[in-house]
Amino acid sequence: MKFGRVALVTAALLILIAVWVGQSLAVIRRAERQVLLMDTFVRVIVHGRLSQAALEKTIDATVNEMARLEGILSAHAVGSDIYRINNAGTERREVSAETLAVLERAALVYEQSRGAFDITVGALMRAWGFGTDTRAVPSPEMLAEALSGVGFEHVEVDSARRSVRLSHPATRLDLGGVAKGYIVDKAVEFLAARGIDYAIVDAGGDVRVLGGHPGQFVWERPRAVRVGVQHPTQRDALIAVVSTHRGAVLTSGDYERYFVEDGVRYTHIVDPRTGQTVRGLSSATIMASEAALADAIATAVMVLGAEEGKALIEAFPDVEGLLITEGGAIVMTDGMAQFTELINR
Repeated sequence: MKFGRVALVTAALLILIAVWVGQSLAVIRRAERQVLLMDTFVRVIVHGRLSQAALEKTIDATVNEMARLEGILSAHAVGSDIYRINNAGTERREVSAETLAVLERAALVYEQSRGAFDITVGALMRAWGFGTDTRAVPSPEMLAEALSGVGFEHVEVDSARRSVRLSHPATRLDLGGVAKGYIVDKAVEFLAARGIDYAIVDAGGDVRVLGGHPGQFVWERPRAVRVGVQHPTQRDALIAVVSTHRGAVLTSGDYERYFVEDGVRYTHIVDPRTGQTVRGLSSATIMASEAALADAIATAVMVLGAEEGKALIEAFPDVEGLLITEGGAIVMTDGMAQFTELINR
């Protein structure tokens, strides 16, 4: 009898332990970090079945990886691949595999957009003062000199030797329209490789989603992540919300960085073909599988305007877009509506 009671108590304890362990393994935990990288606030949110300590450690490693990539791809970081290329004149420089990957994506959008997206605008950006402490409308002579080096044909990439050469002495690279998206992509890949089932990486509006928003337990169905689209003329308001379980959602807008001279507003987005700052669109929101691709397409669309920009988006498979003109009109690709909720329209 006594033995039977002990056996029952032992069995009950084992059941309780099994339930506790099972629930512990089934619980989805959350960790979050916000840091300053790439001249913007970067927010990393992760969910997974790892322990809380493991989640925090994974976020730390991810932030370090993003900082490493920034150190390779930033034109302003002394010793980076892009800094060395820009300061090598017309000599060849060895580069990392990451730099070659970004150049490959940039070349794709350059070709598809017929030059509306071009990473050789470094000298143009400096002529306008973007990336410096002094912004001003450049003289025609300054623009002509900067434009002389613009064109992807001046970028000679040798993938086999992993090297890059600028063939024109006035050519300077600026990866601002693609590198941030690429770093966001690599951060999500880094997290997924370490057992993270759900994540959101937001680098100043460049958002990449992995798996959606999970519930508290593994058996709960994940919800879509809702990404707000800023109203281009109302600073603290949204004009739309885009919902997705995976992929990238990001917006390029003329309200992000600009200056006013003699009553005229000049945005930081420059048309590589003319050297002038863009007009026509206030913002372009792009959905794509990769943030790097979405980043480059959004920049090209801002240059092209609503009609040509929409056509460019539609030329890429599984890419959708929401465009807002300076007059407030909204233009969407056919597939974008199913993901988009317009605010107060």
